[in-house]
Amino acid sequence: MGIKKCFSVVGYHNAGKTTLISKMIPFIKGSGFTVSTIKHAKHLSLKDSDILFQSGSEETIAVADGFSLMYFKLTNLRQLLSLINSDILIVEGFKREPFPKIVRGKSLRDLGELVDELTIACVLDDFEERSFKGVPVFSPNEVEEIVKIALDNSFPPLPLFNCGGCGLKDCSEMVKAILRGEKAYSDCISLPSKVFLKVNEVRIPLKPFVEEVFSALNTALINTLKESPRE
Repeated sequence: MGIKKCFSVVGYHNAGKTTLISKMIPFIKGSGFTVSTIKHAKHLSLKDSDILFQSGSEETIAVADGFSLMYFKLTNLRQLLSLINSDILIVEGFKREPFPKIVRGKSLRDLGELVDELTIACVLDDFEERSFKGVPVFSPNEVEEIVKIALDNSFPPLPLFNCGGCGLKDCSEMVKAILRGEKAYSDCISLPSKVFLKVNEVRIPLKPFVEEVFSALNTALINTLKESPRE
């Protein structure tokens, strides 16, 4: 999976989530990233999916109850994430999933119901205050600023195993800890290993610190060989 950053845009029906994402995509692509989108909806509609795709999304997957737009019956989010190859993934909906999220509200009441510890920004029409419960608030026209805060505060999606190996209850608590600066993304023990050790064809699991040591040693060795003069 090659996703470098992932965040979600959440809000109630007709809040303007799709419109906001369609405006964000060109700004993100202008920074040199590729973008994919996953949209969750109660009723499958080609209209919103077309808007996201036409805005420049490399891959758009629309998911309704029991069915997805790409003609395969995958509604498990972890399975869907494995299909994405773009740099940036924007998830529309999935309010309860553990992603840094932007709340697009129609009213102050929406913010009161949706803003939580996973929220990195709010987008609201006609709101004079610049923050809500400590979360920055933007107008829908401040797209460049919204994109910046989204990219600055997002990271690849966790594997969503909820294994507790990080010492926390589940992946949602892990994302909250990362956003607070208490944990690093690399602290997730379920991430695919960058380096592994085989002894007699048996793969030996490595701790993250040991992986980093092996990785650094191999990188240094390769760089030395590249710099060595050839006979």
